[in-house]
Parts: sequence; C-alpha cells; structure tokens
Amino acid sequence: MKTSTVLGIVLAVLFSFAGVATAAGYLWARADDDHPTVTRALPAVWPTKDGKALRPVPMPAGELVVALPPDTAGQVLCQSLGQDRWEALLGGKALREVRGASCHVVTANTDVTLALTDSPANLQDPHDIEVSGRAARLEYLPPYVNTRLDTQLADRPGSDQIKPFLRVELSGSAPALDQLTESVAAEVVAATTKPGPALPAAGKDGSIPVEHPAPAAITDLPWPMISWQLCAALTRELGGTPRPYSDGRCTVRGIQAAYTDSVSPRVFPDRLAGRPALITDSLVAVKLSDDTSQELAFTGTGHSLKALAESVVPRLLAG
Repeated sequence: MKTSTVLGIVLAVLFSFAGVATAAGYLWARADDDHPTVTRALPAVWPTKDGKALRPVPMPAGELVVALPPDTAGQVLCQSLGQDRWEALLGGKALREVRGASCHVVTANTDVTLALTDSPANLQDPHDIEVSGRAARLEYLPPYVNTRLDTQLADRPGSDQIKPFLRVELSGSAPALDQLTESVAAEVVAATTKPGPALPAAGKDGSIPVEHPAPAAITDLPWPMISWQLCAALTRELGGTPRPYSDGRCTVRGIQAAYTDSVSPRVFPDRLAGRPALITDSLVAVKLSDDTSQELAFTGTGHSLKALAESVVPRLLAG
C-alpha cells in the first residue's frame, strides 16, 4: 500500500474521532446547561435548631438599612418581601427563618441566605453587574449549583454598627441560578432602601447630630434612630443638651441610656414598667422583649435611675 494511501486513512480516522469528541463535548455542555431540577422534601421542623421564627419589624428606608442591630437585620431581610413574593421568585413554597443576623429561605430546590456585612466577600472569579441601580459583583462557578452576590448599599466604612454590603448566597438546582440571585437581590434592595434619610455622619467619638424624630418604639429600629428616641425621652425628663451616638446610646446631664441586643444573658429578678428588670443603685437594665435579647440600660449619677426608667421606658416601648 502506498504511503500516501496509509496517511489518508490515518487522517480520516483522526478526523472521525475529533468529530465524535466535539459532538460529545457539545452534548456534555448542553446536559450541564440544562441539568435537571432536583427537588427535596421541605424540613419537617421549622424553624431549624439554629433558626428563629419571624416576628413583626418595621422596614427601614434610605441608608438606614445598613445600621440595623444584629437581632433585627435578619428579620428585616426576610420580611423585605412578602411570603407570596418569595414563592413567586423562587418558584415554590418557601420557608423563612432568621439565623443570627442572617435571613435563611428554603424551597424544594433552592437554599438562600441574605446578610448585611461590614466588608465585601472574597469572591474567586466575579463579574460586574448592576442591581437596582447599584454596582454589584456576582460569582457563578462550576459545578453551577451555587452563586454569591455582593452589592454596596451605602458609601460608608463598615464597623460593628454599620454593615454597608448586602450579600446574597443561593444554591440549588433551579435553572439560571445567576439570574435568580440577581432578581432576589434587586427586589430586597428596592424594598429596604426606599426614599428616606441618609446615614448620619459620626464624629471621632461616635457622636452624631441631634435629631427630633416623631415618637416611636425603639425595638428593631436602626442604631441612629434608637439614639434619637433615647435622647428625646431623656431630655423630656431631665432637660439639658443631649448627646446621641451611632451605637444606640444617649447621654444627658450625667445619665446614659444604652440599647443593646448582644449582651451576655442577664438574670432579671425585678420588674419595671411591666418588664423583667435588674435594678441596682448604679444600674437599671430592662429586658425589652420576651423573644429577643434587646435590652435598655440606664447608668449615671445625680438622678434616681429607677424613677427615670419607670417614667421613660413605657414611652420608649409604645412610641
């Protein structure tokens, strides 16, 4: 057999294998793009062991969503969309719970976590997108079963009180997870940043300008609004010039009122204004809610802390 004939046969075989390989690769890629949706049974027990049930919370506006206390942030994110809207977006029955400061939502084929963070995620290979008019970054990596998205809600540095980034993590087998993640982020951002106040500038000592808001219950408000409500209540009783801070504190004439939702659990052997309380000569601490760790503490000298707390706590709880 001539050398040219042998060479022709070899080349034909090689081209044939190449064609089969190309076709197989195409079919593999299509199978990956069109991977079947895998469904699973929803949890029989909900909330989960580490989760908390939803409770009513007010929705923030403007930039104040980035200044929510931890016990409130997850509740706001979960309830930024109603039950029907979550189910329409995710394509099936949805269960919501709060885990720490995060919102956790599951369906039969998706698992979503939303959180406010003080810094952007360390994404491996993100691409730039836009979410509700804001710059965002989306990571969508093989094997195409999970996505992560970061978008900045306020141009402020992160801190213990300020969480300027919204992070959305979505995993599952629903089609077009990247587009679904963008849709979830866009609707949550739109719902929590409706026209409203800007975040107040804080001084080096953490103080913020004085505002005179309409009375409102302090539970689940953003940090600055809590401070303004505390200052309004204290000055109503004590007079003087208030000094609000960015972390839920106000001082007036030697008295400080401070809100927190992250202290170590206290024993509250007393009652004040119908609430569990700890009353001493130097401290009055009041548990503001039965199902949260939200607490208001009064310290200072020159006035009866107990009498002051008895006067202002009812207004701070009722608004």
